[in-house]
Amino acid sequence: MPIYRCSAYLHIPWCVQKCPYCDFNSHALKGKIPHQDYVDHLLEDLNHNLPLTSGSHRQYPVHRRQHSLILSSTMPSLVDGVRQRLLLAQDVEITMEANPSTVEADRFMAYQQAGINRMSISVQSFEPEKLAHLGHIHGAEEARRAANLAASRSACAALILI
Repeated sequence: MPIYRCSAYLHIPWCVQKCPYCDFNSHALKGKIPHQDYVDHLLEDLNHNLPLTSGSHRQYPVHRRQHSLILSSTMPSLVDGVRQRLLLAQDVEITMEANPSTVEADRFMAYQQAGINRMSISVQSFEPEKLAHLGHIHGAEEARRAANLAASRSACAALILI
């Protein structure tokens, strides 16, 4: 039976601040994030949609957006939950996107232990004027620090630039 390579995209909708150009279903952080409740509901939705994958063997690279606000202690239940439900390739790429203002070395280590093997940093620009124009809460120095941290702590790191 052929193996189909597909992607799974799991979205965490909270940001410290919503960027004016962002079209994602995302919301500025107001109060506490229901970390585990959201993960449980996400996995419940995945259960509901599993019949769409029946009849074929699929391998899923898993991408996540703005998970750096999710507690590192919650990430294993999300990654393990996906692994229990989907056939993941041995060399699966599990990407987490992070905003430079929420990057911390200890969290990166915990995310890696949970199975995240690619960090994508939403730098957007290293120029202060452009960052201000885009409405970002991080500055150029914070962007450099996050990029360097991702490169030193991750097997694979990427920068998102506009």
